[in-house]
Amino acid sequence: MTEITEVKRALTDRALEVAEHLLPRGVLEGREWCAGSIQGEPGRSLKACVKGAKAGTWCDFAEGGDGGDLLDLWCAVKGIDLPAALDEARGWLGLEKPRFEKRERTYRRPEKPRCTAPQSAVLEYLTRERGLSVEAVRAFRIGEQGRTIVLPSLLPDGTLAFVKYLGIDRDAAGKKAIRAEAGCEPVLFGWQAATNRNVRECTITEGEIDAMSAFDYGLPCPLSVPFGGGKGAKQQWIEAEFERLARFEVIYLALDMDAEGDAAAEEIAGRLGRHRCRRVRLPHKDFNECLRAGVTREDIHAALDAAKPLDPDGLCRPSDFTDAVVGLFWPKPGTRPGYALPWGKLAGKVWFRPGELTLWTGATGAGKSQVLGHALIDAADQGARICIASLEMAPAQLLRRAAKQAGNTDRPTEPYIREIVGWLDERFWLFGHVGKAGTARLIEVFEYARARYGCDVFVVDSLMRLGLGTDDYTGQEKAVFELVNWAVDKGVHVHLVAHARKQDRTNGSAGSVPDAEDVKGTSEIASNAANVIGVWRNRKLEGELQQARDMAERGAAGADALVRELADKPPVVLNVAKQRNGDFEGKCGLWFDPASYQYRSVHDPAGGREYVRLDRGAQ
Repeated sequence: MTEITEVKRALTDRALEVAEHLLPRGVLEGREWCAGSIQGEPGRSLKACVKGAKAGTWCDFAEGGDGGDLLDLWCAVKGIDLPAALDEARGWLGLEKPRFEKRERTYRRPEKPRCTAPQSAVLEYLTRERGLSVEAVRAFRIGEQGRTIVLPSLLPDGTLAFVKYLGIDRDAAGKKAIRAEAGCEPVLFGWQAATNRNVRECTITEGEIDAMSAFDYGLPCPLSVPFGGGKGAKQQWIEAEFERLARFEVIYLALDMDAEGDAAAEEIAGRLGRHRCRRVRLPHKDFNECLRAGVTREDIHAALDAAKPLDPDGLCRPSDFTDAVVGLFWPKPGTRPGYALPWGKLAGKVWFRPGELTLWTGATGAGKSQVLGHALIDAADQGARICIASLEMAPAQLLRRAAKQAGNTDRPTEPYIREIVGWLDERFWLFGHVGKAGTARLIEVFEYARARYGCDVFVVDSLMRLGLGTDDYTGQEKAVFELVNWAVDKGVHVHLVAHARKQDRTNGSAGSVPDAEDVKGTSEIASNAANVIGVWRNRKLEGELQQARDMAERGAAGADALVRELADKPPVVLNVAKQRNGDFEGKCGLWFDPASYQYRSVHDPAGGREYVRLDRGAQ
């Protein structure tokens, strides 16, 4: 979903067209489009600047100076609110969101809780102990169940999506009982109090009572995350709220003043857009502590004014990276530099790190996409969230291969297939397009998958499907550089598949293991990649082994020994030809299992690995 900043920019770039579209009876005078009013009749009271530094602004002098930007004009002329204006403007501009071959999640809608409006213990606790106003309690539609606070999370249309219950009494350990309705959509708390749908700023806090405290401070659209600070799963609400938050130009992140609050702010800003997120620094841990400590409204508003974007520093000192350098030499237990390959012989030697691009190359039919597919299944098992643009294979065919590799089986039963696809559904996103696609389009799709779904591994299969000619070396270099630059900027890993040059196979030769110099196209393809992995299939060995097996079936003398000798040789060789940020470069032999499409090294069990298990009684 294109957020408001990009929509505003696109409207400003086409300011004259927008003015003509909204006010067709107006006239152009110099740099201004003139009309009588927002009703569009001829006149000069309303003027919209369509050229120069102030392009995209307007003012209706007959109505006391009402004005703003072109989105405000869209709202005024059409008589609609900001979210509706954004939807219309996106459609008019042709800014469409990408389509994913992905099943939408389904959530249970909770029943309306049996409670009353706070009248006794809960009301006294919220107003006296926590210092909230009665107006805040009413605005957020808080309920009371005995000595338990009922905290409903309603969507902007009034739908009840989530309910949390908070006891007001502490147990022997000093903790309050907290529970939430299971299986419900994780959404922000507070939309029910955000009655002005034209507000372009919101404030995100780390607790429901903090959001109500922000309301009492008069802050714009106060909301609360459902599961507190920290990173990862706690911020899964972003997926649900991504489109609803697209209307805000400024998002104030007023999470707790601690390490978890900082971590949450970093992840939220990274996914919602650093350009519109501001980290608020409060004089106390949170808004409610400020409220109870008597911090004034003026001081709180000053804290918002002083909030800084979470932009990366452009100029750094070496000491800023001391801990990172120490970690490279002496990593802490449980930490890792990225995602590993699934083969034991390469354990600890090869890593797919954030901010890098790995180039996979090999001859046609060598199995490079299939080997990469096994590596992706293993990365998903390690926790990766993967977006795949398999421009050479339809989604169903790709998932067929993935099901065999994830289940370590040739023909999984229907229940097992559904179990595997359910497992993949939480880890894989597919760009459902087969054919050519430009780099800009792919990056647009990847950007969306990164922002909304938190994907951190991306696959382009293959370079030849990016609409570039075989001799267009400049275009190839530019496409790879754009992917590398995007990976670095977003801190993600990109896998790019590229064909190798044809090799001479005269006299029964099996060719040679591809190296970085063997990539088909400009040499800059491999030069820009952080890692280059070549995949080689020894077809000559495969033929000799099949011939030996045929001889063994006929009972030929010495054939069984020859079969064992040839079977001990790996028919596939993985060549780590380049690893810019690692110490290992070298080759690893792999054996292929045609039933499961899995590969194994000499250090791996011959039976393969079952990544997704199913209760056999359910099959």
